[in-house]
Amino acid sequence: MKALKTTGLLTSALLSAALITSPLAMAGQHGDRDGHQGKRSHGDICEKMNSGGWEQKREQMREKYRERHEAMAERLQLTDDQRETWDEIRDERREKYQERFEKMKQRCEKNDEA
Repeated sequence: MKALKTTGLLTSALLSAALITSPLAMAGQHGDRDGHQGKRSHGDICEKMNSGGWEQKREQMREKYRERHEAMAERLQLTDDQRETWDEIRDERREKYQERFEKMKQRCEKNDEA
């Protein structure tokens, strides 16, 4: 009976220790992309932008987004006023994306000059 208590106590202690240390053991493994700790390398992005296929890919994504935007508006059965607001939201998002894209383009140009 005493051996059973000792085994149960030891088993529960080992199991608890394993559960406590497992997140710590895996903490450094998530999001590690070539040493960037979850952040994308600007060099890779700039390389893709300079390769020439970037504009085609961007246009494909724009078309896909337009189709998705239209399909969502149809599913929601928006009135004309709601549709106008929906389109304004899309335009605001597009402007914010364009600003981020321009910043990235400038950053890549600076990196190319250096």
